[in-house]
Amino acid sequence: MTGTTWPPRYRGITYDTGTNFATGQGELSRVVWSRDRMAGEIRAIRERLHCNSVTVYGSDLERLEETARAAVDCGLHVWLQPRLVDRPQDEAIEHLARAAAIAETLRADGGAISLVVGCVASVFVPGIVAGAKYHERMANIFAAADHRVLTPTGIVDLESAAQRLNTYLDRAVKTARGAFRGTIAYAAAPFEDVDWRLVDVIGLMHFYTLAYPSSDEEHVRELRRYNRWDKPVMVAEFGTATWDGAAERAFMSFDIVDRTGPVHTVVAGVVRDERAQADFHLRMLDVFERAGVHAVAVSEFIHPTHPHSADPARDLDAASMALTRTVRDDYDDPASAYTWQPKVAFAELADYYAAAERTSAHR
Repeated sequence: MTGTTWPPRYRGITYDTGTNFATGQGELSRVVWSRDRMAGEIRAIRERLHCNSVTVYGSDLERLEETARAAVDCGLHVWLQPRLVDRPQDEAIEHLARAAAIAETLRADGGAISLVVGCVASVFVPGIVAGAKYHERMANIFAAADHRVLTPTGIVDLESAAQRLNTYLDRAVKTARGAFRGTIAYAAAPFEDVDWRLVDVIGLMHFYTLAYPSSDEEHVRELRRYNRWDKPVMVAEFGTATWDGAAERAFMSFDIVDRTGPVHTVVAGVVRDERAQADFHLRMLDVFERAGVHAVAVSEFIHPTHPHSADPARDLDAASMALTRTVRDDYDDPASAYTWQPKVAFAELADYYAAAERTSAHR
């Protein structure tokens, strides 16, 4: 902790319960799932990482509910974020309505829960920008980037997209407020021009940018510009992949896996570097403190679709922002049992959050 700054009120991590990302490894991104496994991972988030908050996201509403309940039982504040990828807007709104009802039940039972009505809808929700699938929309939005694997098919007019985005968000927020009486947030990418009057908390998907500001001071100023809305600011997700130079590539740090063949491989020249990932987290946490953000969530606890391998060409975990390595019993089988192992960043974040907890107790 530096100077007169204070750590964010909510200090957490994101937890994927299974999202329909169409990875080719099953319908959902969490193929292996059980309540016992989930409960153990949630306990680790509270007891080993010293989080006081967790972002629970995914497509399966039953998993969302059981995970949110487990988190509440552990004393965690929950940002509940239903996430449905590449489905028609009507279906996404219906999915949100059902999640809002779940959130309200948890809130009425005394759970500390907030609802996130969307996450980078320009990418994940069809009809806002051009592209049939989310990775195509993503490539088009970042058409000017130095792509390694993704191939843009067009250039996005973000000004006209903003109108469609806010029309969708207006509908989403009204739907959510029809069932949920608690705090509502939206998690936006920096390129999304959001009408922040719609929600209670401004959520920022920190890594959805082509490049980070050149200095930490500029970074602080960039975050503080959202204060003009006079609402709490949450860094809804931040992090970087686990290789040397990943932080400099910001959002494109994941773009190191060639998925064109039957076996997915990491492009040549990528060097795994857990220390660099951890250093980035600590640097950004200092920036966020100085900017006075209300909440932070590291991306993310676990990423099972990207297993670790001692072979650098097959170490998909290098492309992952997760703070843990997924080690499968059978590397080639997404349904294989696995264990998770903490990376360097896991220990560093745990130390920071533990110190923040002690500091906040005397605030």
